[in-house]
Amino acid sequence: MNDQQLLRYSPHILLEEIGIAGQQRLRDARVLIIGVGGLGSPAALYLAASGVGRLTLCDDDRVELSNLQRQIIHRTSCIGQSKVASAQSLLQDINPDVECIALAMRPDALQLHELIAASDVVLDCSDNFGTRYTVNLVCLALGKPLVSGAAIQFSGQMAAFDFRCADTPCY
Repeated sequence: MNDQQLLRYSPHILLEEIGIAGQQRLRDARVLIIGVGGLGSPAALYLAASGVGRLTLCDDDRVELSNLQRQIIHRTSCIGQSKVASAQSLLQDINPDVECIALAMRPDALQLHELIAASDVVLDCSDNFGTRYTVNLVCLALGKPLVSGAAIQFSGQMAAFDFRCADTPCY
């Protein structure tokens, strides 16, 4: 890491549980976020700020005025843009060290297989069961960790599945 990166990540580096080695693991990590709405927005912001090396954002939706009160990565000036382009712009501003790949698409099973295979961990922040189940099946088949979240009104749920372990339950 260069001097700027050491300064940027110094709060992490000073933590015994992370240190320089842990920060380097974050910098080497490849995270796929499916859905850049109410759940994917804050996740992407924190992952970029923490210095995750590559964030791949996947969402086929566009920013609407009604998104702005809960999808905190988007701005009024981004209304009409694809959510991934809106998010990519802000994430690069927060941390230009992070490679941010914006995919304005709803991937099918084959595309998900390719995206998940190229990732270390998957965050399923999607808003439909078809995507949720397909992501789970592909992560299970490839042995990739999956963090799955859902929220509706005042309720939410989150589950993490470490499919690198053979005895882990699935979604």
